[in-house]
Amino acid sequence: MRTKVSFWVFYLSFGIWFIQCHSAKEIPTGPPIPTTKPIESSIEWIKIKESVYIHKSFGSFQGKTYPSNGLVVLTNKGVIVIDTAWTEPQTEELIQSIQAKFQKQIGFVILTHAHDDRMAGVSSFQKRKIPVYSTQLTAKLAKENGYGIPSPILDIQTRLSLGNVSVEVFYPGHGHSPDNIVVWLPDTHILFGGCLVKALEAEDLGNLRDANVMEWESAVKRVLTRYPDAEVVVPGHGNWGKLDLLRHTIRLLVSPNH
Repeated sequence: MRTKVSFWVFYLSFGIWFIQCHSAKEIPTGPPIPTTKPIESSIEWIKIKESVYIHKSFGSFQGKTYPSNGLVVLTNKGVIVIDTAWTEPQTEELIQSIQAKFQKQIGFVILTHAHDDRMAGVSSFQKRKIPVYSTQLTAKLAKENGYGIPSPILDIQTRLSLGNVSVEVFYPGHGHSPDNIVVWLPDTHILFGGCLVKALEAEDLGNLRDANVMEWESAVKRVLTRYPDAEVVVPGHGNWGKLDLLRHTIRLLVSPNH
């Protein structure tokens, strides 16, 4: 009798241990922002297509730490990077991670607007002679804010190619910032909305320091009209999704509490 009792005690104990261990390995599904992760933490990677990855870095806003998204696009001739990491040390890690992870050289970088979460690491690319492209307005604002001066070609050359991949940039108007652009990947139907677009879990519009909330809605609607067949939409912060991210951004803008 004692042997049977001991067996069942062992069996139940093992079952409880097994469930706890495996539950601990589940990936959390809640909102990704804010986070307690240190600002100088490692770059995180999220694969969204075979040749397209989100690079996630971390920075501080109003005393909280938030993740920030950029893109890495693989081609047969190298890598296209969209936005730097949030800090220069993280950008150094990003560059080293790209070379180690993909065994490819970086062809060029596109900046989507002149805030530190988009371009604080410009000098890391420039000292390696990697071209960094922006619009004329972003270059002007970058100089004023001390971020270094990118090559302002994106007003004229709105479609860039590297090997077998092309990307398109589009300026929809003043929204989150006066210079915010989006980047379209026609081969994979991925739209990088940057900080013009809010994640579904976002409950407010975030940093409004340089925003124009009166024009922001029209800017998002122009993006919706131009890219109605986008299959993936990546916001500047938070989880990626589909075109409903743009519609959610509009809802936040028309809300009386924004």
